[in-house]
Formats: sequence, structure tokens, C-alpha cells
Amino acid sequence: MAAPSYTEDLTDISLMETGETGVVALNISGGGGGTPAYGIDFKMQGTGCFDKAASNAERAIAVNKTPGAGTVATGVHIFQWGFVATPGVCENLATRGVYLVCGTSATNFMQFHVEGSETIGAVGRVGKCYAYDYVTTSNTGSVPYRTVNGSPGATPTYFGYGLNTNATVKGSNMGMDAVRYGTGGFITAGDSGTPATFDGFSTQNDSETNRWGILTNIGGSYELQGTFAIGQNNGGTATLAYFEDSDVSITLIDTVHSTTDFTKFIIDHASTEVYWTNITITALGTNNPGELTVVNSASVFEVVGGTWTGLGTTDLEAACTVDGLTWRGCGAVTANGATFDSCVFDQSTATDALVIADLDDITTCHFASDGTGHAIDLGTISATASMEWDSTTSGYASSDGTTGDETILVDIDSPYVLTINSVAGATKPTIHKTGTGTVTVLEAQVTIAVTVLDDDTGSAIGTTARVLLYDTADYSTEILNSACSAGGVASTTQSYTADIDVEGWVREMSTTGTDYTPADISGTVTSAGFALTVRLKPID
Repeated sequence: MAAPSYTEDLTDISLMETGETGVVALNISGGGGGTPAYGIDFKMQGTGCFDKAASNAERAIAVNKTPGAGTVATGVHIFQWGFVATPGVCENLATRGVYLVCGTSATNFMQFHVEGSETIGAVGRVGKCYAYDYVTTSNTGSVPYRTVNGSPGATPTYFGYGLNTNATVKGSNMGMDAVRYGTGGFITAGDSGTPATFDGFSTQNDSETNRWGILTNIGGSYELQGTFAIGQNNGGTATLAYFEDSDVSITLIDTVHSTTDFTKFIIDHASTEVYWTNITITALGTNNPGELTVVNSASVFEVVGGTWTGLGTTDLEAACTVDGLTWRGCGAVTANGATFDSCVFDQSTATDALVIADLDDITTCHFASDGTGHAIDLGTISATASMEWDSTTSGYASSDGTTGDETILVDIDSPYVLTINSVAGATKPTIHKTGTGTVTVLEAQVTIAVTVLDDDTGSAIGTTARVLLYDTADYSTEILNSACSAGGVASTTQSYTADIDVEGWVREMSTTGTDYTPADISGTVTSAGFALTVRLKPID
């Protein structure tokens, strides 16, 4: 197979290089303002950019262009590079400290607020690519802030970057660089010897010639905005890929002016193989939290370790295996035949943390509720079935019902019966059942057994010996109170839900025959049960 291929589907509107026509100044407030000049001081992409001063005024640089590949319509995402040299004198975010310009003329345009004095240079950067979806309605007064000027039309031809400053500055303090439109990046090819990697894509993304603004290296970790498609080419056609990486941290930018599904990981093609080990994904916001989708059921996607925080939906397929991954504060995970081992679903924001058809596809996972929603949505059961449950939970309803926060939601109609075998060590699941069928949860039974022997002979004392064990939590609950069998064993069984510390005694109760010195006993009933052998000393 060929070496990995890293491409994108971005169409240039303008790269803002020398000789570019249609570059204009938008002097929005304060009057005056010079014409934008070409230079290299603030360049991010290519060999230069256009710069201008915004001194105690509101100014922008814009380019009047109709892209050669067609029009930019409402709903199309624009990638805009800009640079601010004086972040300390910019107004705040609400009053357009830094903004993007998009519209149909120099007087009919939208301003998309992207930074302010309280963000840029603190959590932001002075040179950055911003992605946004062109819309023509204002949102003044609430985040995301937008300002409308005149009557912007549906197909913009003016694209720009601007500042609103509150002090006098020396010289140019802003630069506008490459502006493009599209969806994101595409990865194909590679093999086990030369796999595709995040760093491989980022190296192409960050080269000065490209500066795509999709997956950006920010000092050892990465920022992602837009599509990251593994196994698709930049025409959207499935093309196999081999991708393997480990110990990578990726932040998903909250592009507040984009569509809510703008940033996404896509895995496609029947022969694509993807192996992620300890990949950390953190979504910074709520407008565009990102999502991960495996498109083809034959695509191999193996995940080991890692923590995904704030991610939107995760949609997997049958050839996917997930081992030791934590979803924290994420949207719904849909299995579609995928398997999960030792995973954690913590504080899911979805109605159902995991949508899965078979509990046997889940092994020793943990589900922690945020107070609402189910851990599992089993969907519709259309046949009598038996499944095993060996996971633990916290925060879900303690009894079956329809409150919406039971462990498992299932729809089953008569005459079908679903039997869930809750094994030792698991948290017994509570059930929210719809339909007229039957759901039975069988708890694991553990054996508690004490064997009593004569210390001199090693033989069983027999039925005259008796054992008593109490739960030390209150010393009123008897765990075992029984005479021994002829073989010297006192035993019982009970459901196991958690470890129990026990204390008690062993005595020989007969008034005839050999007498024995009583013995105190203690221990813990675990998921393996309780087994103890006690040797009583005969009294001479």
C-alpha cells in the first residue's frame, strides 16, 4: 500500500498574497483609516498577508471575491486566518474585540464576534484560524454574539477580519490571511509499517504553504475543527486507510458560529483499520461538541484506554472493540454490534448512556449517572432471551419503575421473557420496562460456609457444632446461624451486592460427649463467597 495520504477539501477564496485584487478597508467607526497594505509581518499562510491599523476605532480588512469553484452559500463553513498584535487594547467579546466579516457588500455584512480582551492572549492566540457558518441573522446580546450591518444577502462575496480597539496604537496591528471554505481533512492509504497518524496529518496542516486550520499542533497536543475523515478521500468517496496512533491529546474547538455537527471523526471503508491507544479527546464547548461515527460495519476500529470528555455522540459498528475507555460527560454511545470491556460511562448527557442490543457485549464496565437517564437502552426484544450482566453502577434508581433513571430501559412484548443474570460483584440493575413482556433479574448467589473440626483428630465434630455470623454494620443482621452437618459444615447462600464484614462464634452445643473451647471468628463475604475452617480444642 502507498504511504499515507493527507488531504482536505478546502476551496481558496483568497490566499491574500501579493497582487491580490479586491482588498478593501471597512472603516466601521471612528472615521479615517488607511488602505490595507501587503506585507510579511503578520503572515500565517504563504509568503505574506494584508495588514492595517485599527487605532482607537473599529476597522476591518476584507476581500471582495467570488470563489472560482462556485458561490459560498448559507450553511457553508468558512476558514478565516487573522492576526491581532494588540490584544490588550481590544474591546471585549460582546463588543466585537475581534470579529470576522462576511456579507454581500461593504455596507451589507455580518460581524461574527470571535475574541475579546478577556479571551485573546489568555485562552486564545493572537494568530488563529476561525471556522464559521455564514448566517444572516444577528444574535446581539447573547453568545454567540453577532452584529448585522445593512441587509446581508444569501451568497456572500465579502470576507474579512477586524478589530475594535479602545486606545491609540502605533502602526498596523491586524493582519488578514488566507480565507477558504469547506469541511475539513481526509486520510487514506498507509499500512502497518507506515500507518497514518495524527502528527502526519498535522504536519501537512501546519506547513506554512498550507495552514489549513483543521488539526493544529499547539505544543505537543492538537486542536481540531471540522471533519477528520479516516478512509475517505476529499471527494467524500470511501477509500481504505490504515491509521495507528497512541498517547495523543486532542481538543475540539467550540466553534460557536458553526453548525452543531461541524467537527467530526469519520471512519469508513470495509478495509479500513484504525488503532487508537490512550487517545484523549476533550470538547471545549456545547455548540459544536464533536462526534465520532464509524460508517462501515466492516471497518476495524480498536480503542484501548483514553478519556473522551464532553464529546457528542459516538456511533460504532460491529468490527469495533473498546477496552478501558472512559466517556465523561459525553452524549449517547451507540454500539451497533461493537463490544466494550472495562469501560467507564461517567455522567452521560444523553437520555441513554449506551444504546446496545445485547448485554453480553459489555464486560465489567461501570456506569455513573448524572441523576437522569438510563445507563443502557436495550431497544426492542422480540424473542425470549437470556443475557449476563457483570457491570457496576452508581446513582441510578434503586428499584424498578418508570422514572427514567433506572439502569436498563427495554421494550419487550408478551409472550417474550428476558432473563438478566446479574453475576457476583455486579450491581443489580434496575429495570424500566415498556411493553407487556417479562423481565427477570437473577442476582448472583454466593456460598457462606464454615467447617468445624476437632483440633486433635482433624475430624468433623458433626451436628453438635453450631456457627453464628453477624453483619458488623449493625450486629443485628444474621448472616449465618446454623448447626453443622454430619460432615462438620454450616452453610447458607445469599445474593451478593457488596462485600460484608462479618463476626461471630463457633461452639459445640452438646451436654454429653467431648466438650470444646468456643472460638470467635471474623472475615469478609466477597463476590467469591466466604469459606472458613475452624479447629476447636477439646477440653480435657
